[in-house]
Amino acid sequence: MTISPPRRPGARPIATTWDSQLSQPRFQGVLFTIAGLTLLPALAATIMRLSPPSHDAGAQLAAFIPYGLIGYLVALCCLLVALVRARHRLVLAVITIGVAALTACHVAWLAPLFVNDYRALVTPEFRLMSLNTLHGEADPRAIAKHAAQADIVILLETTPAALTALKPFGWDKRFPYSLGDLKDGSFNTAVYSRFPLSHSAPIADTSFQQWVTTVRIPHVGSIRLMAVHPCNPYCGGDRWSAEHEVLRDAVIDNLDQPLIVAGDFNAVDDHGPMQALRRAGLKSATDAAGAGWIPTYPADGPLPPLLPIDHVMINNDLTATSISSFAIDGTDHRGLSATLAGTQS
Repeated sequence: MTISPPRRPGARPIATTWDSQLSQPRFQGVLFTIAGLTLLPALAATIMRLSPPSHDAGAQLAAFIPYGLIGYLVALCCLLVALVRARHRLVLAVITIGVAALTACHVAWLAPLFVNDYRALVTPEFRLMSLNTLHGEADPRAIAKHAAQADIVILLETTPAALTALKPFGWDKRFPYSLGDLKDGSFNTAVYSRFPLSHSAPIADTSFQQWVTTVRIPHVGSIRLMAVHPCNPYCGGDRWSAEHEVLRDAVIDNLDQPLIVAGDFNAVDDHGPMQALRRAGLKSATDAAGAGWIPTYPADGPLPPLLPIDHVMINNDLTATSISSFAIDGTDHRGLSATLAGTQS
């Protein structure tokens, strides 16, 4: 028989419950502080994803919605550590479960980028390239090199001087068909193709030139192509939202045939206009190919690009077997190269 030593008058009883400790664990306050600070921007990202802002300032913030996942992961790790060390766990467990659920939502929003659809190909493949040339400053030799394997090329913010600089590299021989009204001193959109273009028209009422045309590809058929560049959220006057509405209307008018919409959308997948395009019937080639996270902007600084604002989107008549980005000196965007084909809708 063991005899416990007598307890001094006024002494606190020894803790005996499974979830209690003699004293508050060290650094719990630090864990809660880190969790709280990272949860604030993460919750803001979730709100903007569920209720997308349409005004310019909100759109600028919403560009960083995908990074809300990082905030949730940091907060979740801190809360799990604090939960294991806590004396009273019920309230903290409820909060941790809620954060875990929100983390799962953001993972679900990003997951399609990494899952290949493996849709059956019913036509030969063809290749499309898209690049914002930053007022024609992109290196023409590098552009020609990357375009050597492309069948269709979309160049945004081009100038007559920039297009003239491409000619020594056999550009006109590679792409005998073209589209774009390149007036002196203007920054416009040009489409180049190895195959005939027809039924071409500008998309009106936008700050940058945008085109819709039909490409007739041998053994594939006629495909409607939209070369797009809606204004960015820094244009002011809520033109970003208005020009995306114009783009969406143009997309809806052309969904009754194989359709490609490619260019600089000035929007990430989580922005409201991109969600609206998916609801209308488009899908990112990145989703179809399971190519993962492909940020394209800004590409001219010391850090890697942060925002995927350049896209190749397709409707259900087409699929993508691959898509990747590439760097070009002289521009602040990475280009996109996509391999596409017809599929069963």
